[in-house]
Amino acid sequence: MDNQSTMASQNDARQFKFCQNCGAKIDANAVICPHCGVALPAFTPASSVPATANGKKGSYWWSVLGFFIPVAGLVLYIVWRTSEPKSANAAGLGALIHVVLWTAIIAFFFTLAVMTA
Repeated sequence: MDNQSTMASQNDARQFKFCQNCGAKIDANAVICPHCGVALPAFTPASSVPATANGKKGSYWWSVLGFFIPVAGLVLYIVWRTSEPKSANAAGLGALIHVVLWTAIIAFFFTLAVMTA
């Protein structure tokens, strides 16, 4: 009997999904959430979902590239910001750190030069 209740609960779980907006448990075939009224995204097989949506991509090496070649980091950020957001953010962050660091260094030496003159 325990096995039947386990199978029934598994079948019950397969008939429902959760709204990405409010988190309510809804019918698996629902197109609009009956609780909050938000349209639900269509089901996409795992093979058609970008790897970054699964959290499997995005490397700190893009930050390193963006740091040493900030123009490349900026271009990669602009190109990848929708298709590969983790890699795009890493490349953009590296470029941003490069620009902020060099601005601080230049400001420091400029201030030092003005004070000693």
